[in-house]
Amino acid sequence: MLTLDDVGIGTRIRKFLLSPPALLTAVMAVLSILLNRHRLALDLAGGRLLPMESLGQTWSSYLGSWHPVGGGSAAPAPAALAVLGLLGLPVGSPAAAVSLLLLAALPLAALSAYRATRALPVSRERRALGAAAYALLPPAVAGLTQGRIDVVVTYLLLPLVLAGVASVLRGGTGARSGGWLSTAAVTALGIAVIGAFAPLVHLLVLTVVLIGFVVIPAPRVTTLRRAVGLFAVVLLPLGLLLPWPAVVLQRPEVLLQGVGAVVPEQVPGWLRLLALDPGGAGAAPWVGAVVLAAAVLALAVAPSRAMLPAAGMVALGAIAVALLIRLPMRPLAGGDPRSGFTGGALLFAGCGLLWMVLLAARTGEPTRQWLGDQWAKKLSAMPWVGLAALSAAAVVVGTSGPLTSGPPAGLPVLAPSLAAELDRSDTSVLVIGAPGEPIRLTRSRTARFGDDDIAPLRATGARLERVAAALRAGQPGETSAAMADVAATGVQFVVLPTAAQGVRALAAAGSLARPAPRTADGRPVLRVVRPVSGAELLGPALAEQARSGAAPPIAPGVSGVLAPAQPPRLAVRVAPGADARLLVVAANDEPGWQASVDGRPVPVVRGWGHQVAVPVRGNSAEVRVVRSDVARTALLLIEGALLLLVAGTALPSRRRLNR
Repeated sequence: MLTLDDVGIGTRIRKFLLSPPALLTAVMAVLSILLNRHRLALDLAGGRLLPMESLGQTWSSYLGSWHPVGGGSAAPAPAALAVLGLLGLPVGSPAAAVSLLLLAALPLAALSAYRATRALPVSRERRALGAAAYALLPPAVAGLTQGRIDVVVTYLLLPLVLAGVASVLRGGTGARSGGWLSTAAVTALGIAVIGAFAPLVHLLVLTVVLIGFVVIPAPRVTTLRRAVGLFAVVLLPLGLLLPWPAVVLQRPEVLLQGVGAVVPEQVPGWLRLLALDPGGAGAAPWVGAVVLAAAVLALAVAPSRAMLPAAGMVALGAIAVALLIRLPMRPLAGGDPRSGFTGGALLFAGCGLLWMVLLAARTGEPTRQWLGDQWAKKLSAMPWVGLAALSAAAVVVGTSGPLTSGPPAGLPVLAPSLAAELDRSDTSVLVIGAPGEPIRLTRSRTARFGDDDIAPLRATGARLERVAAALRAGQPGETSAAMADVAATGVQFVVLPTAAQGVRALAAAGSLARPAPRTADGRPVLRVVRPVSGAELLGPALAEQARSGAAPPIAPGVSGVLAPAQPPRLAVRVAPGADARLLVVAANDEPGWQASVDGRPVPVVRGWGHQVAVPVRGNSAEVRVVRSDVARTALLLIEGALLLLVAGTALPSRRRLNR
């Protein structure tokens, strides 16, 4: 006899609300509100998270082949700008998208970890406990409060990516592995997003893929699927990130330090690292030891060969932590060498530790046989104790940190009149920090997210450091030369770190600089007299001096004629005059610049030792200076085609939906 029970809508709603994923989401949402109670806003910035540009400016920065950072650079913008641009489309602003992502990071990460463990033969309740422990890991909370968007993106996607990698390595033979090709495509997209922010974690995932492909056995019928999946998860992310992988290979400091602003780093001792403490604000010392203790206990109570991949992940994470600490590097934007933040590597190791704990929880029989029923019952309370400790630590220490609403601390905020003038005149601002910190030179605005990840010319970094040292010292001759140098590159305002240095620099600069209103945090600002915002036409005497590589003249009356144009595209009508004149553009000279006079190509020379310059004869002529963007356009077309291909493949088929 078949008995049918009529389950009402109220029963179904109650069952849903009391299900492990619903309770997990609710608890994590409450903890997220408590942790972020002082930063509930849509303009979060601080720490490694510089303020965001508008949606249009973000896409313009990513698509552009030339960037007005550091006096001009043709280095590609970080692929993270494209990801943030896509996230900003639904809400109209990358800043709002990032803020929402940070505020909802805990419940999103918990759901990510819960879904990633669905292939494990573990009850939903235990999966929810493991997902909650992952969401509260100390490196994740520290990365969130310190504005480390690279760690947060890794935190959200790593469990799903690792689960996708496991499915690809199995060749789609699992019970829930329908649509193996779409799984491989989704995994490739996730790896690409992680690689856009945290190249080191991208490398760790690829290491897992390659080792797993060699070590993990699979049925012969899945050989083709595994090979196609390997191609997808290894090569497609590199194609989706072009040309960013080339920057990572050429400048290995990006690999170790990830994407974000340059900030001082704190390296904790090895014992605190064992407790998954990456150091800095938002990291509670020693509380992460409960995760390590749980993994050790799981390994001792219920060891199995299935734990070997998890142990391998822990070992890879430990190796990455050691490299980050032992190989300090000079940041891409300049400054003293410093170690990388260990949060991403510790998250990777934390995934391995929690994986071991879940594998030990597959069944209670081995635990009962080894410990007995009495001790097994006592140990069943340990997950709740550990989660309580992690939750309390996250709520208590998570409110600290530099991430905040509004202008972040540590970055200069120009007076509104100066900011408006800077934007209107399209000139630049030079922000000089303390010795050992990067020097930021940006046009039309102060520093924004992505600026510190655009590789400057190596000669540019050395030149800016000399200029900064001269302005900090305030010696008359050196300061005047530095002011003339920055004026030739279009600098309108110079921000110095201390009031005493501002007084000395202003006195030493003489007629080349005037005082300006201070920044919001009290830093002195100097107004540079007569900056070259676009280009300057020099007479024969100055042209010869400029082509010789000498520094710009210090005398106030010795100058050329300013041309109202903006790099990287200039079109200037030159009046008749003397021969051997020189049009000097306020941009660094590097390969790719092209010039023409009355439509005829002419060679590009160098002015003042580092700027683009074009020789001009005595007759009237139209001078055009442009940068070739053919290569950038081709790469963008390849990227777009690959993105459409992968996105279309990632969509589940009708057959899979019917299952």
